[in-house]
Amino acid sequence: MQQLPRKIQQPASEFEKSAKERLIETADRLFRLLGIRAAPSLIAHDAHTNTDTLAKYFGHGDPLVGHFIKTLIAEGEEFWGSLAAEYPNDPETQLRQWLGFEGDQTGYMMEARVLLARTAAELFEPRQQRPPLLRMIEDYWQVERRRVVGLCRAAGLRDPIELADKLLLLVHGARNERGAYGRLPPSRVLQKAGTELMVAHGASGRPAAEHAPDLD
Repeated sequence: MQQLPRKIQQPASEFEKSAKERLIETADRLFRLLGIRAAPSLIAHDAHTNTDTLAKYFGHGDPLVGHFIKTLIAEGEEFWGSLAAEYPNDPETQLRQWLGFEGDQTGYMMEARVLLARTAAELFEPRQQRPPLLRMIEDYWQVERRRVVGLCRAAGLRDPIELADKLLLLVHGARNERGAYGRLPPSRVLQKAGTELMVAHGASGRPAAEHAPDLD
């Protein structure tokens, strides 16, 4: 007996996901675009559900913000992992590549490291001492600091803790400065300034001189 042809499987639609999954994905997208103060009603609407369902799974929304923070941290760790894989046993090059990555202007405002800094600013509450969600970010920044200190030390650079703190001061300043100065932000010289600091602490070679664009 001849069999009927199998029905072609349609691609999975958004509505085949559970409401919980849709809420997580929608919150992640809106938090990236609008910040973590995106209204719960907007998240629920865009996820094709309602605020009662959101409250059922995520209460007032803190677990959604926590999931978002963990996602940003995971993206940051993925970057460091790729550096270690591409430049194994070469901590100096990892540092230089990190500075180049932090200085890249393309799409910078949507990068995980910048979104993490923005989220920390949004979470700051002077009436509360280190709220748990902010603590997650601060704890990760301590991990980042230990990593940079470790790379400076492994590269044999002088005063690795002092150098790491100088580099992190440049990097975190650049993360928070983006978008504040228009066409030619100060962070455009991040890689050059950071490399000069490394050379001053004993790194090999000297940075190539870069012509600063005319601000007029």
